[in-house]
Amino acid sequence: MKKKYTIGETASLLGISTQTLRYYDKIGLISPGYTDESTGYRYYFYNQFHYIDRIRYLQSLGMQLEDIRKIIHCGSVDLLLPYLRKKRDDAIQEIKETEERIKDIEWYIDYFTYINKGRNLDNLYKVQKEERYILSVPCFYKEQLPQMEIRLAAAKSKIEYTHTKFRRQYGYKIDVEALLKKEFYPREYFVYFREKPNLDKSLYDVIPAGEYLCFQTQALSENWDINMLTNYFVNKPKPKMVLAMEFEDNLVDYSDAQYEVQILL
Repeated sequence: MKKKYTIGETASLLGISTQTLRYYDKIGLISPGYTDESTGYRYYFYNQFHYIDRIRYLQSLGMQLEDIRKIIHCGSVDLLLPYLRKKRDDAIQEIKETEERIKDIEWYIDYFTYINKGRNLDNLYKVQKEERYILSVPCFYKEQLPQMEIRLAAAKSKIEYTHTKFRRQYGYKIDVEALLKKEFYPREYFVYFREKPNLDKSLYDVIPAGEYLCFQTQALSENWDINMLTNYFVNKPKPKMVLAMEFEDNLVDYSDAQYEVQILL
């Protein structure tokens, strides 16, 4: 077996580029073990191959070359272990963030496909909703939507919410009496938190879990069947909470967006 190998031979045997080997040498990670004084050619010894392979597998674990250099030169496993534990913890965190991103993507897929999904738009229907968490701002009678949006955007930008995740679905708490008169009168404008926020309770509101009576309409156009509602609530107590949840059906104009009106029973 040969005792020494050129840079090209070493690169070919180990499946690595000559540029990478030269870079390892440049940063003091590992250098050719022998230089021919007459030709200036440089060679790696066979027993250096496992060091090069170790560098590569540590790189494959996400470690930086500077950290690998310190560990290789130290020669102690005791220095390597803290780096490996840190990379493990980083990988676990990445998995967690990826899983959360998948949940968000699935939520948005459902959001953009929810409207008209198996619903008869000419009838009321009931759905069971879990507890939801919102950030809301007050609205005023006959106020323009841009004013509400600016107020909510200002609320979201407060320092208390810096590390809090929102889901981009907007909704309103609307006036019950106005609803039964076919008038869209929002009392509050809100946006969902992605999950129950780890904040003081004064910094968010809770929409209670329960059964909701629903119908779909272009709420901003005040386009719904008033008789359908008044007939339902004959001899029944008027609801205490009514929500209008926006569902975008395009990415340009929301003025004619479809809403699901949710009436807590």
